[in-house]
Amino acid sequence: MMIRSKTKLLPIMANSTSGRLLMPATSALGSLFKNLLCLIIGFSIGIYFTTMWLNGKTLSLKPLATTSGELQTSTWSIAEVDSLNTSSEEEPADLVQHLFNSTRVLCWIMTNPNNHQTKAIHILRTWGRRCHKLLFMSSQEDEQLHTIPLPVEEGRQHLWDKTNLALKYIYDHHFNDAEWFLKADDDTYVIMENLRYFLYPYPPEAPIYFGCKLMQFVRQGYMSGGAGYVLSKSALEQFATKAFNNNQVCNNTYKEEDLQLGECLANIGVMAGDSRDAEGKERFIPLRPRDIIPYSKSNWYPKLVYSTPNENVTCCSDHAISFHYIEPNYFYVMEYLLYSLRPFGIFDNLSLSLPQKISISQLNAENEDYVLPLSSPPTS
Repeated sequence: MMIRSKTKLLPIMANSTSGRLLMPATSALGSLFKNLLCLIIGFSIGIYFTTMWLNGKTLSLKPLATTSGELQTSTWSIAEVDSLNTSSEEEPADLVQHLFNSTRVLCWIMTNPNNHQTKAIHILRTWGRRCHKLLFMSSQEDEQLHTIPLPVEEGRQHLWDKTNLALKYIYDHHFNDAEWFLKADDDTYVIMENLRYFLYPYPPEAPIYFGCKLMQFVRQGYMSGGAGYVLSKSALEQFATKAFNNNQVCNNTYKEEDLQLGECLANIGVMAGDSRDAEGKERFIPLRPRDIIPYSKSNWYPKLVYSTPNENVTCCSDHAISFHYIEPNYFYVMEYLLYSLRPFGIFDNLSLSLPQKISISQLNAENEDYVLPLSSPPTS
């Protein structure tokens, strides 16, 4: 009985041993499942935090020029950078900076020693800071203004000589510093942002210039000197290489500097462009705001302006570019009204867009009736 009992215990022990052999297999399966679950959770957490890091990562782009001439850094997310890289030339991510970079304007100011510290200095401290390059043309040096002393006598009767020499100097020394070249008097105020916006669609390779177009003696019109006029790079080159010191083209017929330049440019085929806006409103204004708003108080301006004003149109474009006869203190009044004063809710949500580019062939088609061939300027 004892032996049989022990013998009977052996299978029980074997079964017990068999049971012990099965238990580790079940435990290993559970451990594998736990490890796999931890791996999946860890992988998911890794993806989540990596995505958060990428979305929060920012890249610094090139400095932006503010209206005060200072530089600031713009911060962009990766998504915004991708948008910038894939956007078309007409619709960049930052239109203001694109306009500043793509439409470079050199400004040169007609002044004289008596006006250096009473008039010209105020351009240096206000709107002149927004030019890509600012030059003061005079007959004497001025350390503060860094004037260009031209070998010319002062006086109204010598303004054409000064203009002639100034344009040649700019061509010789600063031709590649800009696409457009703006002349202004030392009592002219210019809104540079509106000037660039207006010039943006025009090709600087076209021989053209803009300003307040007047209609005296020159068939295609000429630009008022006081309101300022701007020459394309091609127009400046044409003047310097074909009109400068050429008596057949520029025969000093007129004493007025702006009229003389208009005649010279017309004789070499430089187009006198139309700078009015879509409503026929003038952008370059040869008067003070108070002299033309709410109506013109000038005797000469309505008679000489090239395009007859629409009776239902007010004087000035919403994108006006320049005003003339500005007193020194009013340079700072203009600065405040344009760049500091902000009526609440008026301009905050203003959408920005740039005009379509214009081809040279389009310009030629629009102006073919008024431009003389380059090969046949009139003789004196």
